[in-house]
Amino acid sequence: MKDALFVAGILFLIFPGLVLWRLPLIARVDLTARLAIAFAGGVAIVTLLLYVYNFAHIPWTRTTVGTPLIALGVFGLRGANLKWDSRGRLSSALILVFVALTIYGVITARETCGDLIFFWGPKGQRFHYAGKIDADFLGYNHYYLMHYDYPPLLPLAYAWASLVAHQFSWWGALFFTPVALLAMAFAFRGLAAPAVGEERARWYAVLLAAIVGYGFAIGMVGGAAEPPLLLFEIIAIAALTFAGDQRDAQILAAIALAAVALTKVEGAAFVAITVVAYLIVSRKAVRTALVALPVVALLGSWILFCWRHNLLDSYGRAKSAMHLELFRRTLTETLHQASYDVGWVPWIATLAPLAISRRLRRSLLPLIVAAGTMASTLFFYLHADNPWWWIEASAQRVLLTPLVCLVVASAAASE
Repeated sequence: MKDALFVAGILFLIFPGLVLWRLPLIARVDLTARLAIAFAGGVAIVTLLLYVYNFAHIPWTRTTVGTPLIALGVFGLRGANLKWDSRGRLSSALILVFVALTIYGVITARETCGDLIFFWGPKGQRFHYAGKIDADFLGYNHYYLMHYDYPPLLPLAYAWASLVAHQFSWWGALFFTPVALLAMAFAFRGLAAPAVGEERARWYAVLLAAIVGYGFAIGMVGGAAEPPLLLFEIIAIAALTFAGDQRDAQILAAIALAAVALTKVEGAAFVAITVVAYLIVSRKAVRTALVALPVVALLGSWILFCWRHNLLDSYGRAKSAMHLELFRRTLTETLHQASYDVGWVPWIATLAPLAISRRLRRSLLPLIVAAGTMASTLFFYLHADNPWWWIEASAQRVLLTPLVCLVVASAAASE
């Protein structure tokens, strides 16, 4: 029963996320995309709510947390278009095949990530029982490998689902992975369709689901932060690429980027690269600053919290020395992991459409982000004096970010 209630708590987040349907951009996409974006929005909303409650010393209960979530959902649902678009059944069926394979992978524990066991799960469990972000727990010396200052979005999402179920569920946490895969494919399809056409958007969404689903399996990301991270990243990049000149697309991107920054340490680098890319493409400094503002506020508050409680760790590593003498081997080892044991087929599948396109300018933003995130990955690896174990353990997960950016770039170049 606890597993079912935990999953119900996760799926319930679609409801408060319906408030995003008030954005004209979201109101125009198909229902599956609206539900997918609502799910991502709900995760961001409940995280922000618990985060604010933590600092305001408001207790985490079903009433204090659930009431505003329900109110937001009711507000978003008023006058909403619930008409189902039956077109694209074949592409939807193919996406569901990859989601089903991912469900099989997580329910048989084949895709379980060690990070779920060692820190994402214990943090979510502890935050739920403590009713707050427990700084004493995070700072305990023997828990160093839990990473003191990793951003709190995923543990807070798990804390919410635990609040619904009255306890943490390891199987429920694994279920987050296929839900995120389904949401990112449908969200991408909906955001791309007005720009590239419904037919192309459908098949690029299938490509996205295939690549990410395979990456989830071989990288073993079940229950870790990559699924929600990639969901927020794909929404942000797709919104800015296909509708970046629209104010509601900028609002959606700002929300998604703030969630990215609160999901993983690498998210801060992704946000910085995306903001620079958007500034280059849009040439609008004020507009770009407004997109970045929520990130600055939330990530800044988290770093300040970590500083006050002597928890800073990962965010200070960039100040350490770079081992440039290891560059060649680091690059070689990273490229080896990037093959995904299938001869770089995911990269070939995303780059092939770009190679024959004459409209690369339209894909400039995701191309800059893909190149920038690849470079930032190498940058982080070069700050370790022995990064080989780190590359082997993380590269196949981390490199999914530039891969999904290339899917967006290929779709944009096909306009």
